[in-house]
Order: sequence, then C-alpha cells, then structure tokens
Amino acid sequence: MMAGQRPLSFLLARHFRSYNLLFVPVYSSIDMRWERARVSSSRTFVRGALILTVAAMVSKLLGSVYTIVLQNLIGDRGMGLYQMAYPVYATLLVISTAGFPVAISKYVSEYTAIHDLHNAHRIFRAALLLLTALGLVAMIAMYVLSGSFAVLAGDSRAALSLQAVAPALLIVPILSSVRGYFQGWQWMRPTAVSQVTEQLVRVVTIMAGVWLVLSLGGRERAAAAIASFGAVTGGIAGLAVILYQLRRFRSRLRHEGAVHGRLAKRYKPLPWRVILRKLIYYSIPVSLGALIIPLFSNVDAFTVTNLLKAQGVSQNTATHLYGLLSGRAFKLLMLPATLVSSIGIALLPAVSDAYARSGEKTVAERIRLGMRYTLLLAMPAAVGLTMLARPIDVALFRDGQGVEAIMWMGAAVLFSSIQINSAASLQGLGSVYTPLVSLIVGTVLKVALNLLLVPRFQIAGAAAATAMSYAFAGGWNWFALKRVVRLRVSLFRHGMRSALAVLVMGAFVFAAERQWERLQIAVPVRLNAAGEVAVGVLVGVFAYALMLLISGLLTEREVVTLPKIGVPLVRVLRKIHFYS
Repeated sequence: MMAGQRPLSFLLARHFRSYNLLFVPVYSSIDMRWERARVSSSRTFVRGALILTVAAMVSKLLGSVYTIVLQNLIGDRGMGLYQMAYPVYATLLVISTAGFPVAISKYVSEYTAIHDLHNAHRIFRAALLLLTALGLVAMIAMYVLSGSFAVLAGDSRAALSLQAVAPALLIVPILSSVRGYFQGWQWMRPTAVSQVTEQLVRVVTIMAGVWLVLSLGGRERAAAAIASFGAVTGGIAGLAVILYQLRRFRSRLRHEGAVHGRLAKRYKPLPWRVILRKLIYYSIPVSLGALIIPLFSNVDAFTVTNLLKAQGVSQNTATHLYGLLSGRAFKLLMLPATLVSSIGIALLPAVSDAYARSGEKTVAERIRLGMRYTLLLAMPAAVGLTMLARPIDVALFRDGQGVEAIMWMGAAVLFSSIQINSAASLQGLGSVYTPLVSLIVGTVLKVALNLLLVPRFQIAGAAAATAMSYAFAGGWNWFALKRVVRLRVSLFRHGMRSALAVLVMGAFVFAAERQWERLQIAVPVRLNAAGEVAVGVLVGVFAYALMLLISGLLTEREVVTLPKIGVPLVRVLRKIHFYS
C-alpha cells in the first residue's frame, strides 16, 4: 500500500457514517491510521452477531406464536397436511441454494479485504445467476411432482400445500444470496431486517389467510395450502426490503469506486470459469453438511421407535415416546442453537477478512473471540434448559413426561453451539471438508450410541446420544482449528471463567425455584409452571449479567459495542463507579 493511502473500506466507512453501516469502524479524525480501523473490526463482529441474535429471537418468537394459533385454527389433520409440505420444501431448498450464500459471504469478505471490489461483485453476480437457475428448476420440479411427493409423504391431499409453497424455492435462494453479499461486507443489519420482515409477513399471511379461508367455508386442505403460501409472501417481503438496501448500497459504492478506483485497477477480473470453480468447490461440502445435520433427527426417526418395540414396548407407547423426544426435547434444542448460530454467521466473514489481509495472530484472535461469545451464550442456555426442564415441559406441553430427555438436550445445546461456530471458523479459513467429515462421523456415532443406549434408557438415551455426538463433532472441529491456525488456548480453560458465572447463575435459579414452590400459588398447573419459568429466567439473566461484569468477562470496551444500549449502560456503570 502506498504511503498515506487509505484502503477503500476505510474511505467507505467515512462516507457511510450517516447510514450507520457496521462493516467497518468509523473515526471522526481523518488522520487516524488504518491499523486502528483494522484492530477495531472485532467490534464489528460483536455488533453483527448481536444484531443477528436479536433478529433470530424475534423471528423465533413470531414463529412460536403462529404455530400455536395455526394449530388451534386448522386442527391436527390440517396441521399434518401443512407439516407434510415442509420436509420436501426444506430438502429442495437446501439443494437449490447449495451452500452458495456461505460461499458468497466468504469470497466477498476476502476480496473486499484486499480492496478488489470488482471481483467481489463478479462473484456475487455469478452466484446470483446460478441460484436463480437452481431455484427455478426446484420450483418447477416441486410444482409438477407435487402429487408424487404428497403420496410419498403419506396423504395425497398435501399436494395443494406443496404447490402453494413451490414459488418460495425461487424467491428464497435469491434472498439468501443477497444476504450472503451483505454478510461478506460484515454488515448484518440488512440480513436482520429482512429476516424479521420475512417472518412477520409470513405470520400475518398465515393467520389472516387461514382465518379468511375457514370463515368462507373452506376445508382443511385449502387452509393448509394458505399457511404454506406464507413462505412465498414472506420471501417476497424480505426480498423487497433487502433489494432496496442493496440498491442504496451499490449506488454509493459505485460513487466511492469511481473516486478511489485506482485501488481496484490493481486486480485483473477473474474469468467466469475460475469463479464458478471457486463457488462449486466451496459450496458443495457446505451444502452436504446442511443436508447431514437433519440426519441427527432422522436417525432417531428410524431407530428409536423400532428399538423400543424390540424391547417389548407397544406400538402406541413407542410412538408416544418418540413424540416426546422429537416434539418436545428436540424442538427445545433448536431454539438456543439457532440463536447461537447467529455468531457463526457473523464469524465466517470476519475470519475470512482476517485471513485475507492479516496474519495468523489476528485470525486466531477472531476465532478465540467467536468461541468466547459462543460459550458466553451457550453455557447459560444449556444450564437454564437443564435446571428449568420440568416447569418448561409442563408450561409448554401440559405435563412433565419429557423432562429427562429435555435435560440431556441442555447438554446438546452447548456442544451443538461449539460444533456450529467452530465449523463457521473452519469454513472462513477455507477448510470446508473438515466440518463435513466431522458431521458424517458424528452421525455414525449417533447411530451406534442409539443402538447402545435407547434399549436401556429409552428416549433419554437417544437425547444423550445426540449430546455426545455433537460433543464429538465439535471437539473434532476445535482440534482441527488448533492445527490450522495453531490456537494456543484450551477449550476447557477458555470456558472456566464463563463456567464460574454460570455456576453462580445456577445457584440463583435454584433458589428462585425453591422459593416459588414454597409460595404455593392457587393457579392452574400450567400457569404456575409458566410463572416459575419466567421467574427463573429473569433471575438467571440478572445474576449471569452481573457476574459477567464483576468477573471482568465483559469489559467496558465490549459493553460499549452493544447496539443501542452499550453507551448508556457504560455511563450508568461509571456513575456508580463500576468502571473507573
């Protein structure tokens, strides 16, 4: 770099200051060095991860609300028709996206890190065209073969739901590609806003549409189809929002590129065949990994019921026990795992960026920071789910039959979070096959553990097998990371201070539970359990946050990075002399 010359991303930061873009830090003084901007990019990662986590929480909350309402509106049979469409849709969606959004995020991050904006955009454009073509093929295939898919699913009446959701296979891949482009810039707000908008419009479509169909005398099949169509309207809304953001972003990017174009002229345009080879090489193992993850639950679907029946359990009881595992424990695992995976989405481009323009020390620091925040979120979620398993089970599902399985899934929360985010770090470094291999071996281990544990411990054994399999896959990824970038840190020692904070949190939650039980409030059982959960969560959050501050796990500099609340919170803490 020439003396006195600023990188284009630094100049863009100054230009976009009023738009609060998060992909680069902003400094008021023109004379500040690029090195300060580079070091402060960890704040960008933290903010991006927090924004995505909040968006995931809002989306999950909206999803929970509509699921409950929809169940009451269309009943079990209508819900069955609606649910039959989604496994087919989800599988075709994974195939049609083929890991390209992750590849876009990685390569855009790498090329913008070295200021090669032209090739970053060429990669995005090539992936967008490929995803559009794949989505079009998947949409046509699903619509034409809807009858056959419905028969395979077990009910020909599900064909209408499959046809209704088919257009989403064209819309969602395009939406995902644009999200990947913004994530490559480490600007997570468009992804978050489009994600919440998509879910909100989907929920409104489902609730209003189903109510209207039933009011006009429509049948369950039509109501289920309208519910499936919510994925289409939600996708259109999310796409409209993010395309608007993209248009504004690109126009200003072109302006800055014209002013500082001499940086881009250093690089020759990549041939299209090279771009396609890069995208395909990177996206295929990511796509296969996405297909393998559902196998953890499919292993239970194919083994648990049959193993229970082999032990003399009746068909009805075996099916009922499997319902407790899949409908209660596994669903509760997915919520915190989804939230923590937001860190992985922000971590991948951050690692790619550091890998492209910085040394191994910076890469290792990004990975350590990502794993640290993973543990900070996953450990209290795991302990909280384990300790509050009984009241959660009663409040959400009427009784406590799934408590033991839910408690084991608490451990799975921690290990699956480590697996997800360590895989994101490896993918950011270009090691895309290591996470795939670890998942394949983990799935084989899951089968073996099910065969060993389910006959003896029933569904608790299956839940324990899930936790141990994720622990194996996460450990595999972590040791692979230590080999690639020579991480000089132990995952055990890395989590010890977090474990101390979680231990104190657990003691407060335990005390809150005991006090609640002593109150013996005369309310219905489920309402009482819901109150116990609410009190336990509030006490746990307060105790854990306090311990993070007291123990120094969250420094003043890190608190400042919290979106919206960071600066006011630091001011309050300074007034009470918490920070000097």
